Amino acid sequence: MFYPIKNATVLLTALLLSASLTANVAAQATPLWPGSRYTHQDRELALERGLQFLGRVAAEPKYFARWGHDLIWCFYTISVTAKSEEVRTMARTMGQEHARQWRHDHPEPPTTGADELFNFVSGEKSADLLLGDSDPALRLRVQAAASRFSAVDFLGFDPKIEPPPSDIPASCEGCSAHEARHTPCPKCTSKDFRSKYAVWLDALIITYSGKMYGVPLGATYEDVLRWITVMRPYPQASKMDEDHFDDVVYAITHVVYTLDDYEYYSLSPQRLPQEHEFLKRNLRRAMRRYDDGEILGEFLDTLRAFGHDESEPDMRAAVEYLLRHQNPDGSWGEPNEEDVYTRYHATWTAIDGLREYAFHGERTELPGDMMNTNGGTKPYH
Repeated sequence: MFYPIKNATVLLTALLLSASLTANVAAQATPLWPGSRYTHQDRELALERGLQFLGRVAAEPKYFARWGHDLIWCFYTISVTAKSEEVRTMARTMGQEHARQWRHDHPEPPTTGADELFNFVSGEKSADLLLGDSDPALRLRVQAAASRFSAVDFLGFDPKIEPPPSDIPASCEGCSAHEARHTPCPKCTSKDFRSKYAVWLDALIITYSGKMYGVPLGATYEDVLRWITVMRPYPQASKMDEDHFDDVVYAITHVVYTLDDYEYYSLSPQRLPQEHEFLKRNLRRAMRRYDDGEILGEFLDTLRAFGHDESEPDMRAAVEYLLRHQNPDGSWGEPNEEDVYTRYHATWTAIDGLREYAFHGERTELPGDMMNTNGGTKPYH
């Protein structure tokens, strides 16, 4: 059966938004904090408009074909962590509708390459969580497909034998990641390499998805996370250019996300002292340097996981910044940006930065018993 998501989903999100707007009109429009120019109602409406934008992106077949696996993960995480019941309901309804469509479009694991298999695993694990079921036989077929690829195929390096490297070309259409590191390729630029933090970021995401689904993708999440001892200490923000700053920030935020299950749990700052300190120290820098809300949203939601909230001046300033910079269509970022990933991801992270969370307790046990009694991280053996 084909699921005509475009018209049905747009109508569904419009109805959900309308119902929520009606409820909010009757709610008391109290300031977010004493002296704030915005109210709780303003924030709620901003979140719902942002979700409606994401729903429109997901309802477009050409975008869903490329980014559906990521979008349904977005809907799932919001649906289980948002404090607002209205936001949770909107995200869950949209997520379940699109999860059914994703399963219809992807009945079997791909055989084309490691990247495509990762996308499949990412989408399937999200669909399992949204729909509350799974297919053990399909998982076995995915496991067989994954066994045909190495860690280098999935990650660009093997975390069992080396830390994230700095000699992987930034982009190449002419060779594999392994070949690009060891064999001259005319399409590889000799000096344009990915930073080790960008490589580590992707490896954290890929192996976390494999762990969540139950099929390792080249290596285990613990294999990748253990190199946190090498990635620390993090460079000083004042000594990095913008691209390097981005790579370090996104690596740090995804250490947090993959340890707290994307804000399902809270974390003690003592568990990740260096990551917490970097984020806290550089929140204002993110506000000064960025005008799209994307990186700022990741600062905010990871700091919330560490217990920070709008009782603090910097958090207040960041929340008001995001509310002030939402676009008329509900998105954040540059409205004329042609890359739809950039548009929806900026909106997703802004939503996550703005919203309050309903944490399911504090995560105190971390993978591999990695934490010592002083709150630092010890390597695995």
